Amino acid sequence: MSVVAVKGGESGLRVYHGDPVKLAAPDPVLTADLLAFVAERYGLPVGHPRRPGGGFNLNVLLDDHVLRVYGPWVSAERLTAIQGMRRTLRSRGVPIPDLRLALDGAPWCAFGECVLEVERYVSGGPMDSWERLCAGMFALGRLHALMADLDVAVPPPIANHLPQELAWEATLDATAVVRGWGPTPEEERLAEIAEALARLLPLNELPRQPVHGDFWDTNVRFAGARVAAVLDFDFAGIRPRVDDLALPLAYAVQVRGTPLSDVRELVDAYDAGAVPPLSPDERRALPFAMVRMALSFLQYLTVPGDAAQRARARKEFGEQRGPDCAWWLDAIREGRLAEGIYA
Repeated sequence: MSVVAVKGGESGLRVYHGDPVKLAAPDPVLTADLLAFVAERYGLPVGHPRRPGGGFNLNVLLDDHVLRVYGPWVSAERLTAIQGMRRTLRSRGVPIPDLRLALDGAPWCAFGECVLEVERYVSGGPMDSWERLCAGMFALGRLHALMADLDVAVPPPIANHLPQELAWEATLDATAVVRGWGPTPEEERLAEIAEALARLLPLNELPRQPVHGDFWDTNVRFAGARVAAVLDFDFAGIRPRVDDLALPLAYAVQVRGTPLSDVRELVDAYDAGAVPPLSPDERRALPFAMVRMALSFLQYLTVPGDAAQRARARKEFGEQRGPDCAWWLDAIREGRLAEGIYA
């Protein structure tokens, strides 16, 4: 597994796997040619396409199937690896939707510079209640146990993950972008807060294993309180499992408003499904992994783009990402978040 460390290169990201130029390529778009291609290769009705949403991919709902078109930065080798992982986990009891093969039996197809796949659509609700959060954390613990012996031969080209050893340098890269655009006093204040937050984060020696990478919101579909489907392994990779757990916990705190003290119940729910449960060292590292999620999103400030994209990134920094960093810094300084809070 190779890691391309980038500092001020074409991608601007501190860590990027693959071809950095492709990260700045245009996102795939829904066109008549694409729909005609899918109709021919898969024999699916395409007359009433719908967009169920999604982040880095183009997702299109076609009757009772989902067409997923990956960006040019996702290689055929990476998609093959993801499909193999999903197939193994499905055989182990993880509720992962069926993959629909093309008419010639191919598990994926190439369309222009993009690869695409089709899978069965699973209806259900997101992880949007306390009951579902607890069930989801138990499911994540079980998922990690079932993934532990798998291999991720082809790493994700990009993920919402910032390795702890790169947090300081990556934050400096992002704040340099902020200062390069001639920041307002408030933007300068938020940049200084991000740097102060990064300085506070310790380094911990933690075990690493394959993890999901984006276990949150609509990527976990529920039927009532039961997990009906686990979706979107696009960011799956090898990293500390507490980094994977930190994503839904940080979202629960900042999006749902879950008190930091109540997160312990979610951690305990995760442990009930995990084999082995979190070690004392992992529990001590978890609060700082949650903090690092706020810093991880600052990396996208360094990705090149047109004027409109840069304007969106600047707006997001001022209205969301910077204030998120301020929230976590206050939580640490006020003693609401500390190493032993979940130990």
